[in-house]
Amino acid sequence: MRGYLLDNNHVSALFHKVPEAVARFEAVPTDWQIRVCTITLGEIEAGNLIANPADAIKQEDFNHFLNKHFVKTALEVTASTRVDYAEILAAIWEAHPPATYRVRTEAHLVALGVDINDLWTVAIAREHNLIFATQDKMTVIRKAAQDVQFDCWLPERSSC
Repeated sequence: MRGYLLDNNHVSALFHKVPEAVARFEAVPTDWQIRVCTITLGEIEAGNLIANPADAIKQEDFNHFLNKHFVKTALEVTASTRVDYAEILAAIWEAHPPATYRVRTEAHLVALGVDINDLWTVAIAREHNLIFATQDKMTVIRKAAQDVQFDCWLPERSSC
């Protein structure tokens, strides 16, 4: 499969019609896929539940946008995703070993600035050989997942 897996910041940019993101979206070859994963959809849903209830109309519009463009083709975490996740996590551990074996995985990742959702999402991109489009730096994950191509469709002034 050729194409892109979009992080939530890119989905949001498309919804808000950020010109640079829309231009990149429209420039993707027609035989390439543009997908999101269920982790990203979960992050977006959580954001909607946490957000100000006064934004209900905007949330409804965003949900309509997601349903129209991404939900039906969202990539799921599967049994085979575990291999990509484990290999990326092992590379992080090798590059940044914890001080003691008693350190919990989540605590160690947080200390390194790694978001567990980002790790799973990059594992899905790797599993499907998709370019991961994100605005986030993900420095530790990028170094551990050197076989994953990253891209940013957002303006240069962003943190890409």
